[in-house]
Amino acid sequence: MKARIAAVAIAAAHALALLTVPLPGMAISYVFFFGVAALAMGSVVYAWTRSGTPRDRRWWLLLASLALWMTGMALSARQNYVLDNSNPAPGDSMFFYILYVLPVLVSVSSAPVAARKRWAMSIDLVLATLLGVLFYVRTFSIVSVQGAMGTQQATDVAYMLDFENACLAMAALLRYVATDRKDDHFFFRGVTAFFVTYAICGYVYNHHVALAGHPEFGTSPFDALLDLPFLALFIAAVTRQPQRHWHPPVYLVRFVQSASPTFLAMSVLGFGLMVIPGYPTLGIVGAIAAVIGIGLRGTLAQVDLVEEEFRLSRSRDELQGLVFVDSLTGLANRRALDERLLREWHRQGQQEPIALLMIDVDFFKEYNDRFGHLAGDECLRALAAGMLAHGTRAGDFIARFGGEEFAVVAPGTRPGEALALAESLRTHVESLQIAHPASPFQRLTISIGVGLAHPSSDGGPLDLLNAADRALYRAKQSGRNRVGAPDGPRLGAARADTRRMS
Repeated sequence: MKARIAAVAIAAAHALALLTVPLPGMAISYVFFFGVAALAMGSVVYAWTRSGTPRDRRWWLLLASLALWMTGMALSARQNYVLDNSNPAPGDSMFFYILYVLPVLVSVSSAPVAARKRWAMSIDLVLATLLGVLFYVRTFSIVSVQGAMGTQQATDVAYMLDFENACLAMAALLRYVATDRKDDHFFFRGVTAFFVTYAICGYVYNHHVALAGHPEFGTSPFDALLDLPFLALFIAAVTRQPQRHWHPPVYLVRFVQSASPTFLAMSVLGFGLMVIPGYPTLGIVGAIAAVIGIGLRGTLAQVDLVEEEFRLSRSRDELQGLVFVDSLTGLANRRALDERLLREWHRQGQQEPIALLMIDVDFFKEYNDRFGHLAGDECLRALAAGMLAHGTRAGDFIARFGGEEFAVVAPGTRPGEALALAESLRTHVESLQIAHPASPFQRLTISIGVGLAHPSSDGGPLDLLNAADRALYRAKQSGRNRVGAPDGPRLGAARADTRRMS
């Protein structure tokens, strides 16, 4: 409320001063114009400090725009007081009044994600530089440094300013309406307050004051109109953000954000077309650059999108892999084993039997009691690495079944091959020479049960698990550190429960 009262007081003081002291009115207007511009610049710096962490650097672009406008006003004062030129549209100040929108236009044209990309910044820099050149050429194709040669030229400049201000006001308003982030809402509220007010006040002042028989500042209290955009920005930047009562649809937000890079390119295209009659080469270059800039931005954004989708897909696969990985040994876990068995069982064209090797570490409880659970975990990791690196074939699948038990799925394996694979794993573990004083073998050993089954609709993977479990039970009953042979004719049919030996 205090900011609003102060703004109203400043505008009223300007108008009242021009009414009561008309003689030095031009000097009074310059004082107020520089004063409100400085006030707006200070409020922008203040808004930047309130923009969160990290600070929103777009406020500095708005500050640069205000600085360019103030430069234009300083050049206008120079024309009046130093060069004694009362022309309403001197070329140097008019150029800065047109150029001042450029930094803010870059910020309004930036998309949230692409703005952080170097390639996007490079494209925007090239287009902004070209637009500055087009501004210069267009301005001085209408007026000279001294000013407009006649009323028509001054009117042409006014219409060019109107077009520029109206386009930027609409672009800022679109970005403000379609914001979904607090910092965006805060920034575009300030930009919209300034440029919408400036577009309206600038049009009224240029056409109904400056070009209507009042070519000099200070001849009318309507000069106070030009204070209003800066005071509106001051209010928006220093007041607390109001509660939002309307939240835009997500589709609208994404649409405006995606379309925003076209604002800068369309400005280049528009001014390129304007200068074609007098400077055809430059105008055509500007139009082509605008088209290439939009196309290049879209292509690179698509590349980034594909890369992001690939990264997300890879992350999803990695997360999914963690669900099927045993965290201790790095092998597949029981869930992965069940899914692999089910997939092998129902594989089309499966002709050969599936072998399942159930592996149990002998006397592992005694190992843990003697050396501790951390040593037991390290022992399991060593066994897993050893079995993974030795004896299994390319199509075999090894998993931790649970506790000190492991399993190997070997599809397309005949009985003799399955027994040979099991014996190879057993001898390899024994050859690791892992000391186990509590074992009768004085070293770490394993017992393996071999199960075999032909996939059929009469049975399922559970039959194979039961067959391997029974074979493991026989191996352990026979003294451990040996391989239990497959069942006979009961393969693929038995579902009997079996006991486990620890």
